[in-house]
Amino acid sequence: MDTTDRRILRILQQDARITMTALAEQISMSVPATAERVHRLEEQQVIRGYHADISAAATGYEIEVMMLVTAHAGAEQSLCQLIEDRPEVVAAWDLAGRTGLMLRVICKDMASFQTLVESFQQVATTESYFCLHQRKGAQFPLEDV
Repeated sequence: MDTTDRRILRILQQDARITMTALAEQISMSVPATAERVHRLEEQQVIRGYHADISAAATGYEIEVMMLVTAHAGAEQSLCQLIEDRPEVVAAWDLAGRTGLMLRVICKDMASFQTLVESFQQVATTESYFCLHQRKGAQFPLEDV
C-alpha cells in the first residue's frame, strides 16, 4: 500500500459515496487508474464494504449498551450461538484479559434490553455500560508512508 492508496482510503472514510471522477480529481489521477486502485483495495479486503451510518435513536432504538461478557465454564459455544442469533448484538469483539467478549447492543427500550440480558445469564456473566453519547466515530488515522 502506497501513499496514494492511503489518500484514497482517507477520502473514502470521509465520503464513501464520492464519485470516481471526484476521487480521481482529489488524488490527481485518471478515473480509470483511480477505479483500478479502489477495485484492488476491495479485492485485497482493505476496503471491506460500504455502509450507511444510521442513527439508532432516530429509528426508534433508544438503548445502546456496551456489554462485557464472560462465558460460564463449558458454555462458550452456546454463548457464540446466542450472539449470532440475537439481532440486538450489532458488533462483538474477542478480548484479551479477564473478560472474554465485548458486545455492542442496540435495543428499542429497557424491556427489550432486560429480555436480552436474561437470555445471556443462562450462559455468561455480563456487565453493562449504557452509552450516553458517541464522541467519536470509527474512522482511524491513515498516515502516509
